[in-house]
Amino acid sequence: MATINADEVRIPRSVRDAVTRHEQVVVLNRERPVLAIVHPDDLPHLGTRRRGRAVREIAALLAGTPAPDPDFAKDMDAVLDSVGPAPEDPWERS
Repeated sequence: MATINADEVRIPRSVRDAVTRHEQVVVLNRERPVLAIVHPDDLPHLGTRRRGRAVREIAALLAGTPAPDPDFAKDMDAVLDSVGPAPEDPWERS
């Protein structure tokens, strides 16, 4: 696959915006398609797919979860008080 630096190409903002939304853009020359511009994540063989979920998807999932219990912080403080202080080096055995 050939690559080119983005500074060497003039791509209109509308095309960049469309590709950012994962829309394929076909470039025509004399009414015939000559190339397609696609988002790199949409190329399965490229191997640069990001891991995990998109932030927008995570935000939508979190928006649907119930609010935390208002007494949760108090409960956690009580647990920490009952356990005692944390060791300076948690990896050192006592």
